[in-house]
Amino acid sequence: MSIKKIKMKPFLNSIFFILGVLILGTSCTKKNDAPTSILGKWNIKIDSSFTGGGFANHEASYVGQAGDFFNFNSDGYIYIKENSIFDTLNYTLSSGSLMVQNFGYGEGKCQVSSSTTNSLKISSGYFTTPNGEFGRTVYLTR
Repeated sequence: MSIKKIKMKPFLNSIFFILGVLILGTSCTKKNDAPTSILGKWNIKIDSSFTGGGFANHEASYVGQAGDFFNFNSDGYIYIKENSIFDTLNYTLSSGSLMVQNFGYGEGKCQVSSSTTNSLKISSGYFTTPNGEFGRTVYLTR
């Protein structure tokens, strides 16, 4: 073996080790931007859901009034006031996705599908059954 090959092997091993650490380090990092950006009070713009069954199934939309809100707290709860009715929902952060429990229909969970500094959309998704369409979407603003 030549001297060049012997000296290059430790150097290449070091390069591969550093690359491996960088790749593993960045792949294990979770992006938890969602909770910080959603914390605080949001105004309700529109709350849309389907109600009734069979031929009476229809979309019902509520336009938010002054004083209505969704308040996301760091304790994992959303405190809601909508049309003089108070409610509290749990939310969790899992794999970078924010999930709101008991929101809408189906599995009782939904995912925040879009979030910016001034607007937020929470949707349970919509599904059709023989008894009608079901689901809920809320648009919030700051």
